[in-house]
Amino acid sequence: MATYLFTWNPKRWRWIGLKDCIKQVKAKGYFNDRWSSGVTKRIKPGDRAFLMKLGEEPRGIIASGWIKSEVFESLHWDDIKSKRGEQALYVYVDWDTLLDPEEKIFSRQLLDTPLYSKMHWEPQASGTKISDDVTEQLERDWANFVGHRFIIKNPPLAEEVEIKTFLEGTVHQVMVNMYERNPEARSICINHYGLDCFICGFNFKEKYGNIGEGFIHVHHLRPISEIRKGYEIDPIRDLRPVCPNCHSMLHQRKPAYSIEELKTILKQNNNK
Repeated sequence: MATYLFTWNPKRWRWIGLKDCIKQVKAKGYFNDRWSSGVTKRIKPGDRAFLMKLGEEPRGIIASGWIKSEVFESLHWDDIKSKRGEQALYVYVDWDTLLDPEEKIFSRQLLDTPLYSKMHWEPQASGTKISDDVTEQLERDWANFVGHRFIIKNPPLAEEVEIKTFLEGTVHQVMVNMYERNPEARSICINHYGLDCFICGFNFKEKYGNIGEGFIHVHHLRPISEIRKGYEIDPIRDLRPVCPNCHSMLHQRKPAYSIEELKTILKQNNNK
């Protein structure tokens, strides 16, 4: 997973409906939008994105998100160039955090540190790759700034790549595990519900300290029978954070136990 810096200058393009986009992020967990990738063609689905507001003050980072498409060509975003038939490169992005710069912004001045100085934060166009070491610090600072409970890490957390399949080998099974490991869906779910197990309340950082920071499994609620071609996951509706023990117990039956069923079983046995 690579991380790229995208840019927005209100003088060059007015973002009509920005406040409505922010409302959608708060309600749904993300806002999908097309954004210019500059001259960069190497951006891939699953890559991470940060959006820098340039031009007049306030300047700084106002959004983070996930790349949802390959790079593609379409008419230029600039009206004059578009009328001449000129093309531009684009990607689709799910913005998982979007700030109103008139109210809150990760100021450009916050990036004036030795580590951040390795990166040019005011490029003329989108698509500049952010190095891994800078990305690691930025994800941490950004999460603290916007109040996220979950810090994106690269490489991904162990359970995202090593979690075993609980269901028998079917196409649906692969899809379920894909949803549970998807870093975008995980981050939206966890930032909404927190890092406590939804069933037993266990929190890894509280128990293990810093090595447990950000660690939790994510469980997909939708029954396999409801997953059809074209299904799009809603991280807030369809996912819940659960500890590995409870995650395993949910899948001790086919179909899986519901969250409420397992809570009841746990309560009954705790009262014995």
